[in-house]
Amino acid sequence: MPCLADLQSRAKRWDKPLEPPQKLLSRDFILLFCMAMCSNSYIAVFYSFEQWLEGLGISPNWRGVLLSSLFAMVLLFRPLASFLLLRRGTLLALLLSIVVSSCVMLAYPYVRGEHIVGIIWLLRIIQGIALAVFSSCVVAVLVSCIPKGQSARGFALFSLTMLLPYSIIPALSERILPLLGGEAQLFALTATLGLPTLAMLIPLAPRLRRPEMPPAGENSISGRALWQAVSHSGLFFVYAACLTFSIMTVLAIFFMKGLTSVTGAHPAWFFSTYTITIILVRLFGSNRLDTLPRYRVITLCSGVLACCMLVLAWGPLWAFLPITCVYGLGLGLLYPLLAAAVYDRSTPPTRSINSNVMMSTFDASGMLGPLLGGLVIQSGYGYRGVFTAAAVTITLSGCCMLIDRMRMSRRARRDAL
Repeated sequence: MPCLADLQSRAKRWDKPLEPPQKLLSRDFILLFCMAMCSNSYIAVFYSFEQWLEGLGISPNWRGVLLSSLFAMVLLFRPLASFLLLRRGTLLALLLSIVVSSCVMLAYPYVRGEHIVGIIWLLRIIQGIALAVFSSCVVAVLVSCIPKGQSARGFALFSLTMLLPYSIIPALSERILPLLGGEAQLFALTATLGLPTLAMLIPLAPRLRRPEMPPAGENSISGRALWQAVSHSGLFFVYAACLTFSIMTVLAIFFMKGLTSVTGAHPAWFFSTYTITIILVRLFGSNRLDTLPRYRVITLCSGVLACCMLVLAWGPLWAFLPITCVYGLGLGLLYPLLAAAVYDRSTPPTRSINSNVMMSTFDASGMLGPLLGGLVIQSGYGYRGVFTAAAVTITLSGCCMLIDRMRMSRRARRDAL
């Protein structure tokens, strides 16, 4: 029989409350998810930015520069924000970035005068820096809220912060644009998203005061390390495929409204249809993605997406919605397979830096895509020419993966000898 001491020790263990399992959908995760949605909505509303610039009489080359300048600032300042701000509390940085972004959005209706291009350029630069700070802080804290063992589900939900704004904002904006009187007033209305975002900082303040990165020198990522990842990881052609794929998506987003003004289709249908298709692919097909033959499916999707771009530009109007669904299906498959290729080809010590390089290619596409689109329009090929260029870029993406596959096969045969 157990002695009295044993019984007492067991009673203490039973009386001790069990630690509840960590929940993914915690209060902090939900609030940060909503903040990331607001940040991406500030970008999604610029689907009509190129058309607004055209209405102001700005040349196509300058339209490309003004579109890309915001993303150039995000590309340049996101690493700087990560290195500097995340080693300190992010509360003040988030507060200032929200206020600055909202003020810039409010300024667009008042842009006029002989120096209009310079004024818009300055606004884009300021907003790009603010969005780089905001997104870096929010994403870093949001990722830290994902419990161990729930990363796949957490990142699947996180991807919705980029998809949902493009499924909601253009469709809603097209309905209210006639009431507002123009795109500039639409941009200003979007500034109201800053109010709920500021309110979300209040319950998040204790967490946002804590640093999210170790001090300098501990697990830091240097420019030299980034260059090593590009030049010596063996992933150069995969990164090139990510860049050219993402340029296609940028061209489709920012020049679709211009194309529909030529073809007669409705731009909101494009954004709602393809984003809903991607969401359905992620919800119902995510468990089978890892079983697909990577290179074969990536190459097939690249060819299909190239055909989608050409049909959207040159095909009949009745094909617009069906092809948009196919476009969403191709995007839903291609992006996770490219990301998985980077993940699988990385060692645990290099996985983080290789993922950072991949994300940098997506940032770079936001700068390069509009420049390419503006150059095509300036050359006289119009919006149909832009989408033909998009078909070429996604074809290049597939070719990069074919070259990478041949390199890997050659290496495998050499190692087998």
